[in-house]
Amino acid sequence: MGIIRKQSFYSSISIYIGFAFGAMNLMLLMPKIFSQEQIGLTRVLIDVCTLLATVASLGAVPVINKFYPFYHDYLKPEKNDLPKLTLIVSLIGYVLFVVFSFVFKDLIVRKFSTNSALFIQYFYAIYPLTFFILIFNMLEGFAWGLHKTIASNFLKEGGIRIASTIILLVFAFTHISFTQYINFFSVPYAFSAIALLVILWRTGQLKIGVQGVSNVTRRLGKRMFTFSSYVFSSSVFTLLRKTNDLLIISSVQGLNHAGLFSYATFVISFMEVPQRSMYSITTPILAAAWKNKDMAKIRELYAKSSITLSIAGVGIFGAIFLSRHNLVLYLGPDWADIAQIVVVLGLAKMVDLITGINNQIIQTSNYWRFDFVSNITLVFISIILNYFMIKRFGTVGAAYADFITVALFNLIRYLFIWIRFGMQPLSLKTLWALLLGIGGVLLVKQLPFVFNMYFDTIVRSVLFLALFGTTVIVTRLSEDVNNVWEMARKKIGL
Repeated sequence: MGIIRKQSFYSSISIYIGFAFGAMNLMLLMPKIFSQEQIGLTRVLIDVCTLLATVASLGAVPVINKFYPFYHDYLKPEKNDLPKLTLIVSLIGYVLFVVFSFVFKDLIVRKFSTNSALFIQYFYAIYPLTFFILIFNMLEGFAWGLHKTIASNFLKEGGIRIASTIILLVFAFTHISFTQYINFFSVPYAFSAIALLVILWRTGQLKIGVQGVSNVTRRLGKRMFTFSSYVFSSSVFTLLRKTNDLLIISSVQGLNHAGLFSYATFVISFMEVPQRSMYSITTPILAAAWKNKDMAKIRELYAKSSITLSIAGVGIFGAIFLSRHNLVLYLGPDWADIAQIVVVLGLAKMVDLITGINNQIIQTSNYWRFDFVSNITLVFISIILNYFMIKRFGTVGAAYADFITVALFNLIRYLFIWIRFGMQPLSLKTLWALLLGIGGVLLVKQLPFVFNMYFDTIVRSVLFLALFGTTVIVTRLSEDVNNVWEMARKKIGL
């Protein structure tokens, strides 16, 4: 776990730097510059284009994640045709997306024109944004395989947000129009894609001009095609499950409510930072472990990911929960529902974190067909739940639909891995982590309001994290957490 621990630590730092800029963009700059509807549009554009980029990849990215170890081990860089093949497939997918977007544009206009007219007005922005997200996703797959996760995570989470901050500041001080801002909206994604391409090119491992078809492609081609067909569909359905709530909200209630929900989602996304860095690092290691039939390594990764992510999730969610009232104070009374939405989404994310890297284990195994079937089933459940609960309970209903779907999603995967492989990640340490977190929240919750909302947030967060972190380290619930603490302590000279 040494490489995972080290890269997770540095990846998490780089991602949190990005989140700091993201928080400044979304919480400080955008509310002062844009209307709630305009903010909602930017969030919907990102979700829509992320989904479209996944569709346009035609399964190229999961193929890179699964099969790159074979190409890397058995071929020299100048013979490795995987970059060329995946680029061709992705470009074909993008052209098909453009064609279909024009064919079905009238249907999209009818669906969104009533409550989200702004989305239709700036519909053209999806084309460059989808393209650069697609290219970055493909390059990120190779970066994971080459263990360049720190660079890819920083560019994805930090580079994009830092560039977005610069554009927002230019907008604020030069008074350019909102249309001009949207015209530059994809520039941060282009910058990150180009930067990652340069980093990978300098490794000498990424060759596009490879001639002919390699022996590895001939031997694995049929298996790769079958795998990509299933996992591509599964990935699309997974992303659709994660994004359909915002799309339904914008269609049924309008971009104003989509903006509210996106703010709550952003707050909870802080809980995803350790998860994202761990996913990017463990995916190629799991692929190699399945290739070598190293079940002991997979079992170890599964168990350690669960307790480590549980501890990280409890720490972050506890701090968010204790300061949710200050979020309402900052945003204003029109945003009152955000407190309840944040709590429900946070509980959903805790379920996801506690079950560890179950999704990566299934996707990199030979049982990815199960991933396909379960994703299709759950995405239909998610869409139905979201539509009726948003109609019945408004924006808060989307949060409850998300909780139910995430719980089902992870329960099915947990049971499948347990029954099929005899592995499950939970232990008494997981229970202790939850109990210590609840105890810390109950203690800090007794504090009266401290001075103002900013100082109150800082005091509550620092006090809770100090209490929870100390007890976790003293009780040694996670070997990785304690090792990271020792590494950090030595770095700062304590």
